[in-house]
Amino acid sequence: MPISFAGLSSGFESDKYIAAVMKQESIPLTKLQTKKTNTTAFKNTFESINTKLKTLKDAAYALRDKSVFQATSATSSDTGKVSVTAEDSAFAGDYQVEVVDLARQQMSKSKVFDSSTDLSTMPSVLTFGTDKDGKPITVDISDAKQGKTIDEALEIIGSRINSANIGVNAAVIQTSGNSKMLTLTAVKSGIENKFDNPTDAFFGFATEPEHVAQDAKIKVNGIDITSSSNEVKNAVPGVTLQLNGKGTSTVKVSMDSNKVADKVEAFVKAYNDVINSIKDVTPKSTKNSDGTLTLTLIGDSTLRNLQSQLNDMMNNIVGDVKGYKLLGEVGLEVDKGVTSASRMTGNITFDKEQFKTKLAENPQALQSMFTSVSKKDSTGNVTGFDGLAKLFDDRLQLWTNSVDGIMASKVKGYSADISYIDKQIENMQDRLAMREANLKKQYDRLEVVMTGLNNQKDWITGQVAQMNKSSK
Repeated sequence: MPISFAGLSSGFESDKYIAAVMKQESIPLTKLQTKKTNTTAFKNTFESINTKLKTLKDAAYALRDKSVFQATSATSSDTGKVSVTAEDSAFAGDYQVEVVDLARQQMSKSKVFDSSTDLSTMPSVLTFGTDKDGKPITVDISDAKQGKTIDEALEIIGSRINSANIGVNAAVIQTSGNSKMLTLTAVKSGIENKFDNPTDAFFGFATEPEHVAQDAKIKVNGIDITSSSNEVKNAVPGVTLQLNGKGTSTVKVSMDSNKVADKVEAFVKAYNDVINSIKDVTPKSTKNSDGTLTLTLIGDSTLRNLQSQLNDMMNNIVGDVKGYKLLGEVGLEVDKGVTSASRMTGNITFDKEQFKTKLAENPQALQSMFTSVSKKDSTGNVTGFDGLAKLFDDRLQLWTNSVDGIMASKVKGYSADISYIDKQIENMQDRLAMREANLKKQYDRLEVVMTGLNNQKDWITGQVAQMNKSSK
């Protein structure tokens, strides 16, 4: 790149002049960059609202399932005897649960060993009976006796048993001083998980274990039930009983209105999030301190249409004609108590207690408000409308589809605009760079010409001065 010394000969500050020219000619570029910034902001806005719409659709989809409105919870009158967990499929009712016996794991113990124990008679293999196919269940312990102390040997044996995955856990217990024993415990409780004690005399396991494996025995409303585990499923339909001690407890299963209300509340929150997001990006435009206008999407037809459709769906008749019809009847109301248009936000107010009351009074009717499908009788009369959840889930599909949904198409449009602006910016930057380079070349040539003229002026001035001297 040539070195330029602006104005050395001409006295003209070409660098400042070029900078001023380029600043003026860069105005269209600045406008393009501002346009890209604004377009990117609009694109991000639609991406954000689309994400929130998907959350709303998911919340609506969750409410389409009838089982949501049949959610139950269970309680136990004596958790010291039985503690409970209910699934949504549990049947409501009261159940008397008597714990007769708790399930127990088999536990066996060896004889006591000390430092005087002779390891030479230790077997190389332990056998724990046979598997379901009649094959011996064995554990190789051949490396536990060669050059080892009894302490080392027992630790190795315990490790080999535990890593064999045969349903038995081994532990080395210090009984007193230097005396130790090996204990074997079934991994799982119940008769089906018992094991045969090794019969080798070296270990001295008794024929009968210290604790015999035992199944849990309970009575549910007088019906005898056995279980290999103290966690008993579906003895009370849809309920898991955790047996903690012998005795009787009353297990009460009832509809859990809080679970239902929580899912409706999630829907309300998602709806309000969308409505508030639209409101936030569609204010009236105001002037910034530099005279420019604030960004707004107030005139965007897509957002106006979306807001209108959401409002229409919330004010629709939903569910069975014979049941609840309007959402305000069950605690969901848009702009509750607002009488002035200027104060309306479009937000849903959710009266949770009113909702739970209506659910208790007529669970089938309230369920219909969310899950029903529109239908007509044989004469063409409407007997039911789409439920709110179905309505939202179905209609939002058109908006949120990732391939050709309305929001995705809007985002793609902005992305295309940004790509086009990027090309315009790139082309304009190239033209401006060429323009600046040409200006610098022109003024560099001017300086060269001016330098030559100045040199000529100096020579002529010298010659004239010399001639004046000679004439005197």
